Amino acid sequence: MNVVKYPWILRIFHAVFAACLLAQLAVGELMDVPEVEGEHQEAMHILTQAFAHENEHLAEVGVTTPSLGFETHEFLGLTIVGLLVFRMILALMALPEAGWRTLFPWLQAEGRTQLLQELNTQIKGWFRLELANPQDSETTAKTMHGILLMLAAIMAVTGVLLYFGWSITAPQSWMVVLVAEVHEAIVGVLEAMIALHVLAAILHERQGHGVLARISPKP
Repeated sequence: MNVVKYPWILRIFHAVFAACLLAQLAVGELMDVPEVEGEHQEAMHILTQAFAHENEHLAEVGVTTPSLGFETHEFLGLTIVGLLVFRMILALMALPEAGWRTLFPWLQAEGRTQLLQELNTQIKGWFRLELANPQDSETTAKTMHGILLMLAAIMAVTGVLLYFGWSITAPQSWMVVLVAEVHEAIVGVLEAMIALHVLAAILHERQGHGVLARISPKP
């Protein structure tokens, strides 16, 4: 089968981003979050993240020190933010399959019409685990990719807010708690979307559509 691959830079991005995102979700489920223990009130209200991570006396004021899992989560989070910024730069370039119209075809009337047509003719097959040829479902696939990146961006933004706002020496403010709840909700939706994305890739491969070859980072 003659497979038309995505541009090399997009294939590399997809592989690195997917690896970081899956690792981040796994670490996020397993890590311990450092917080104030009990009702201890002798906590500093202004404490930078760097100082909090290096302070050797946090345990003396009733605070659990950041675990390796938590710090790995932060590192991966900042890496994902950098990757998303890089992807936004790619979206502004004249690179095939990389622009905003590719990620969000439904923002234009033509894209919405095509998406509705694909859904109308193909959605019944989904319930039988039968997927259309990628050439006949390009708009649906692009929409899925755009939604995944949009969810990842929201997760990253709320994660950055928590990075700077989460206190390990004082109870959390209502605003930080709200951001944390949004962050967790987005993570749940993202996990479900990734599961559907992986399932779709498996079904496409079983039907001989060669979708993995299109996105493989191999030359």
